[in-house]
Amino acid sequence: MSKGRHVLIVGCGFPQLGLIRAARRLGIVTTGIDLNPGAVGAAEVDHFLHASTGDSAAICAAFRESKAEGIATSGSELALTTTAHAAERLGLPFYADTETVHRCQAKDAMRACYRAAGLEVPFFESCTEIEQAFDFIERIGLPVVVKPANGWGQRGVCRVDSREQLEYAFHKALKYSHRGGGVVLETCISGSEVSVNGWVENGELVSYCVTDREVFAGHDPLGVMRSEITPSSLDAALINKAVLVAQQGAKALGLLRGPCYSQVAVSQERAVLFETAARLGGGFDADVTRLACGVDLYARLLGIALQDEALESSGSAHALKPALVRFLAPRPGFLQAIEGIERARNVAGVEDLAIYARAGDFLDPLQFAAKRIGHILVTGSSRQQAIDRADEAERHIRLIVQGNKS
Repeated sequence: MSKGRHVLIVGCGFPQLGLIRAARRLGIVTTGIDLNPGAVGAAEVDHFLHASTGDSAAICAAFRESKAEGIATSGSELALTTTAHAAERLGLPFYADTETVHRCQAKDAMRACYRAAGLEVPFFESCTEIEQAFDFIERIGLPVVVKPANGWGQRGVCRVDSREQLEYAFHKALKYSHRGGGVVLETCISGSEVSVNGWVENGELVSYCVTDREVFAGHDPLGVMRSEITPSSLDAALINKAVLVAQQGAKALGLLRGPCYSQVAVSQERAVLFETAARLGGGFDADVTRLACGVDLYARLLGIALQDEALESSGSAHALKPALVRFLAPRPGFLQAIEGIERARNVAGVEDLAIYARAGDFLDPLQFAAKRIGHILVTGSSRQQAIDRADEAERHIRLIVQGNKS
């Protein structure tokens, strides 16, 4: 293995791609692990090891084999859980212990912390049996959101508008609930959805970038992110309201240090937290933050892994520059070819573009976030120009599926 600063990155999928590239910009040697050697980031690490990101023992073994100095991951709840466990077993620096990570993942534990802090939460109930779910809608009414009690990436998340839809949605959520965590039903919340991207410094969340969260249409799956756009279209008062509730949520969950990604529904009447994640967002949110304000949250994450205090506290924000990430949805079927990638890359303002699918792959429908097949990172002189550039770049990309163009 190469000499110099060296970090093991758990996962080589698109949620870790920005972290891998940040390490490369900083001259840090990377060993990446993933169960999929064809993962989009596998070709960009200095060394690749075949191991499951869901197996903390395998991560420990990979760390010892790599001779790395530190361990890091980004964007994935599963990888976060196992990386935190591995860091504890190996005695490595990490920004959150396993109990804190659990509170930020288990929906019932998270909501209990919110309530204890006096924060408004959607009315919800944990269920393990379908009869409990039917009882919930009898008492609360419809529509409701059904989701795994312990899940991520919108896996198994559906909106239910009728009794006839409930049993399907319940069993789907149960299937995706990690380690048999059961199902959560909650009332639907209205309001504009934003993401608050920040860093917890001395127990206080500092917001660096608030993005409007645009999702793909449909109720099954519900809430798969299509774009994160900054600056937000909301007025300053609503943005401040969203940031405040994100800060209160981070404190309620006991976050003391490191990355924090919050999803908030905000309106004139209230701001309600959907979730607080003890990680960077899995949808290139840290990349949008870096392009928008100059603060590299990936670099800070690497600073923790390598016990480099200067790197952990590096970067100061400048005035926001319009930026966004746009994800591409699959068209189901066998992918024969992809056209227009270079034309899309040449659109003004396109900072990065990657397609994860390859010719010969079978593309599933958009069942959850991991089924998205590519992304485009764009900047502009205005919010609307950034959106227009993303639209133009997306129009150039053509998926040839079973002889048809889309």
